[in-house]
Amino acid sequence: MASMEQLRKVAARCSEHQFRNEWELRATVGLPEESCVNCIHLKDYKCELDLTDEILSNMSMELEDKE
Repeated sequence: MASMEQLRKVAARCSEHQFRNEWELRATVGLPEESCVNCIHLKDYKCELDLTDEILSNMSMELEDKE
């Protein structure tokens, strides 16, 4: 399972991320933290779109390319 930091980074790179309770977000002050945890596609700590592992893999390849 991905760490909380990884889930934040994945959400920042995910084109399908959608906040779970958009109406609550409009009532908050400031920007909510983007994370897989607050995405509508996360069910039982698993991305229903199967994007988490793909994005983590892409992130890993980007880091390898920089080295």
